[in-house]
Amino acid sequence: MKITCFQKSLVFLILLLIGIQSTTLAQDEDLYSFEVDEFTKKIWEWKGFVSFTATNKTYNKDAVTYPIKIKNDESDSQEYELILGLESRWDWDWSRLFLIGEINAIRSSISENDEDDSVLQEAYWQLAGLEPHNFEVGKRLLRWGKGYAFNPVALMERTKNPEDPEASREGLWTTQGIWITGALAGFETTSINLVYLPIREDLNDDYQSSVEEDDIWGLKLYALIGTTDIDIYAVNWDQEKVTQWGIDFATNLSVNFELHGEYVTSKYEDYNRNESLLGLRYLTDTDVTWIAEVYSDSEGLTADESKTLYENIENSSGIKAQSYLSQIQQRKTINQNYGYIKVSVKEPFNWLYFTPSLTWLGNLDDQSSNVSTQMSYAPSDNWTILLTWQHMAGSQYTQYGENVVQDKLALMTSYSF
Repeated sequence: MKITCFQKSLVFLILLLIGIQSTTLAQDEDLYSFEVDEFTKKIWEWKGFVSFTATNKTYNKDAVTYPIKIKNDESDSQEYELILGLESRWDWDWSRLFLIGEINAIRSSISENDEDDSVLQEAYWQLAGLEPHNFEVGKRLLRWGKGYAFNPVALMERTKNPEDPEASREGLWTTQGIWITGALAGFETTSINLVYLPIREDLNDDYQSSVEEDDIWGLKLYALIGTTDIDIYAVNWDQEKVTQWGIDFATNLSVNFELHGEYVTSKYEDYNRNESLLGLRYLTDTDVTWIAEVYSDSEGLTADESKTLYENIENSSGIKAQSYLSQIQQRKTINQNYGYIKVSVKEPFNWLYFTPSLTWLGNLDDQSSNVSTQMSYAPSDNWTILLTWQHMAGSQYTQYGENVVQDKLALMTSYSF
């Protein structure tokens, strides 16, 4: 029997995890040891993780997208993903350099889904001598906004996936400067952030598929008053003639109750697009965390429009069907209004290191939903075991009712080093 490269990698991972586990007790014995070198500033630091995920997908054979996406009449599939992530930092007296990347390999029972990939998520240089101000150049994820599942004000970033808000995202090549102005105009703290994002043939060319070349300028004004954070945004696309204005806020109504919101208006030549978000985060006395958000996008389709789109996919074939399908796939949200609720419980029944959670993502226009539950177990700082089950529900011609994957069960084991 021929051993593939992936199988070799899997065997290596198992041996690595066994070796790491055998040294855990020895590391615990040194937990309270004291070494002067551990507190000495290091020029170079790095950390990483290795994870292995096994996934079973059950397909919705009644979905209109099924004949296009699944070629061999498969009812389910199994996937195995191996990821190696590395993060490093060089720290000199006058500057810093950050590199973050991942290498992954996916093997599936459907061979055309096999994939090997590497992603440089962030790579930027920072001028340290300006502190508390900042100047940096490179590939960077700005992380604008206060929302958890949605971020309308993230105008110079890749769109967050509301089905997996905590998933790592690839940054964009930018130049930015941050000026900490201190107390100004009655606010306790203020700052100004100026960002330049170019789009060229070989630079940020995959950011907006319809844009070949442009110069994007962004301005972010931050202010703190009491327990309320406020950001004001302005973004201008030179070639596309698009101007975007936005605002967000986050305020603590009490020690364990936070309210946040975002609003953006984008002015194009012929129309305006408005996006808004309102959400809350609440922590109970029993360590139950609630996150709830409502998102609205004026550019989204109505329920009747999206229904017509699915009907066109069903009644078309070949390139025409693919063109209708691309209109669905190119966006994380299809319709105008969405709701999101997540509840997580820390160490229920005194089960140490165990955190279960339940998430509901709903399309409020077509009444379809995406429900997932997670059970996370982290017996040490280095190890995490995560079991996830996801189910798509909805009637015919709805977003989640027509999703080709109806159920997904995944088990992930991760070790950080």
